[in-house]
Amino acid sequence: MNNLFFELTIILILAGLVSFLASLLKQPSVIGYILTGLIAGPLGYYRLQQGDVFSTMAEIGITLLLFMVGMQLDVSQLKRLGKTSLLVGMGQILFTTIIGFGILRLLGLGTVASLYIAPALTFSSTIIVVKLLGEKKDMQSLYGKLVVGIFLTQDFVAILILIALSSLGSAGSGFYASLPLWQSLMMALVRGLILVLCVWWLSAKVFPKVLQHIGNNDELMLVFSLAWALGLASLVSLPVMGFSLEVGGFLAGLSLARGGVHYEISGKIKPIRDFFIIIFFIVLGSGLVLDNLWAISRPAIILSLFVLIGNPLIVMVLLGALGYKPRTGFLAGVTVAQISEFSLILVASGLQLGHLRQAEVAMVTMVGIITIAVSSYLIMYASQIFDRIKFILRIFDFRKGSAEKHSHTASLKNHIVLIGVNRLGHHLVDVLHKQKKAFVIVDFNPEVVERYVQKGFLAVCGDGTDEVVQEQANLSGAKLVISTVPDFNDNLALLHAVRRATAHKRFRPKLIFIAQDEAETKMLYDAGVDYVISPHFMGGLHLAKILEGRELSAGLKKIREHHLNILADNGR
Repeated sequence: MNNLFFELTIILILAGLVSFLASLLKQPSVIGYILTGLIAGPLGYYRLQQGDVFSTMAEIGITLLLFMVGMQLDVSQLKRLGKTSLLVGMGQILFTTIIGFGILRLLGLGTVASLYIAPALTFSSTIIVVKLLGEKKDMQSLYGKLVVGIFLTQDFVAILILIALSSLGSAGSGFYASLPLWQSLMMALVRGLILVLCVWWLSAKVFPKVLQHIGNNDELMLVFSLAWALGLASLVSLPVMGFSLEVGGFLAGLSLARGGVHYEISGKIKPIRDFFIIIFFIVLGSGLVLDNLWAISRPAIILSLFVLIGNPLIVMVLLGALGYKPRTGFLAGVTVAQISEFSLILVASGLQLGHLRQAEVAMVTMVGIITIAVSSYLIMYASQIFDRIKFILRIFDFRKGSAEKHSHTASLKNHIVLIGVNRLGHHLVDVLHKQKKAFVIVDFNPEVVERYVQKGFLAVCGDGTDEVVQEQANLSGAKLVISTVPDFNDNLALLHAVRRATAHKRFRPKLIFIAQDEAETKMLYDAGVDYVISPHFMGGLHLAKILEGRELSAGLKKIREHHLNILADNGR
């Protein structure tokens, strides 16, 4: 049997078993992969004989990871998410780096090693956190939206650091070894600018036509994407270019991010990326040096405590200073209580450049294992933890939640609470306003809330299941609660929250929720919702009324103009 085939089979079986055990403990698979590498490396239970081949496969994994990051990195999202995410993201990176650098120097690490490891402590795992938030159905909550923006900022900074390291690595090697450092760096900057301009031209002029031509051929789309990602990575890693494979992969992805087809490409590349990323973490674990485990463990535990406690505190202070309530700050803070795959890539790059030792990489990897394991539980049980310590966390309510409270609404009684106003809710606002009904708007998007506040409406920013938001909207005193939130699980959580808030009341508010299909409609009715809005059912009735009209052509024209006017109003 081929040695590579046999060895790959062995480590995949081992990785599957270890990852299965990790899943039983509700841990991310990445921990299982790193532990697999430890078993196949420093612990000596199985020695990799095809190390060079696996290292090459690991490089393919990192290249494809950065390729997908580039495709999904939409810098314009930062504007849509607001300045809060950008300020908190940059602030967390800055303060964590400065404090982390000081801790590392106190632990006896050198200046160069500290300059690598301190930024590595700032980056959180987007893959792990988004997966956990998705399982909790919290991606659309206020803190979930903030976290997405914070992580987007982290990813952008991480990419810039990797590009800078790539330029630094090329400055003292290859064609540029004889040049002074400043000239080498300037040459790297010029090369990088030319490369970005070329990639931008391809993404604007060439790729849209190519993708349009091959869009209906799944196999051709897959081959094209892989060829472009690995081909550009190989090109920029040539000595004459002097950049790393990661930079090439990222730029290849960025060039495909402009069209909607990148979602389709991501779906095809993801399974392949995941396979090679598994190999990367196994190779990382197998290359660790654990000869002096105690010497590594002591600083790793100290740094882990800093990441687990310090990073959330920094985020809570920043969000509190910007006017967010302790609950939002705490829930967002625990999501940054681990280091990410970018952190491991960063220290691996330092090792490759000769700036870090194996022991220092092992220490950071140990920090990764500890923080990912602990933070997974923190994220899953964050609400319960907050309920137990919220009396302590009140000290972070520096501005009395001003960012989440645009107006005082507690005086409202027998009013309507409208949850979610971005789409269907927009029409309800107009109707309720014309009828001069007393109502309050609840939405998780600060920009949407701000827009309605400026129009003179009562509005609260936050999650409808949050007790603080319920108090601001005086949910217990409402006569009607309307939810246009499309997520079924969010609506179930809201239903239970309404029941808790009105448990002591003799009369509970009527409930009108939205559902996406007949199955959801029936389940919401069974759960006790008074009326369920089913878009397909309502749309069918509306179309039937149109068809009943005597002058179909004139009626359609009138409805079309009315629809376009509404769309124009929503766009403003």
